[in-house]
Amino acid sequence: MWVKALDSAPKEGTMLKATVKGNKVFITLNNGLLYAADNRCPHEDIELTLGCLKGNRIKCSLHGFSFDLTTGDSSQVDVDDLRVYPVKQENNKIYINI
Repeated sequence: MWVKALDSAPKEGTMLKATVKGNKVFITLNNGLLYAADNRCPHEDIELTLGCLKGNRIKCSLHGFSFDLTTGDSSQVDVDDLRVYPVKQENNKIYINI
């Protein structure tokens, strides 16, 4: 189900936090593409928005593990993947399919 997450798109290279249907997520605009994912590291319960974007990955500030923004794939074989969500923009509002 598509649910509105933000009233406007984030600026390029920034991350915005939102709570959608009880799920804490972040939404980012990276290289002109929108991405949405859970705002918690699957390895440690820390907000990923405390980390940074490196190319097409979000890097956790605690241990440096990174996750692919498109697939959620972890950089470590023993760390769960990040949950990512389809995201779209309509009339400048941001929706995620959650």
